[in-house]
Amino acid sequence: MAHTRTCSSASETASLVQRAKQDRAFREQLLAWEKTASDCDRCSVMGEAVGYAIGLWWE
Repeated sequence: MAHTRTCSSASETASLVQRAKQDRAFREQLLAWEKTASDCDRCSVMGEAVGYAIGLWWE
């Protein structure tokens, strides 16, 4: 089954990217979370939003 993102996670991702671009401390917190998050946390809607946001702000 293909994985598709929900509107809420797309909105959360956009908000995370916007804040991460503006706030260095927030960016560092997201990176720290990514390094310590469990697989279960990473697979949650919010975890996926964080992962996408990290990928997007590096573009």
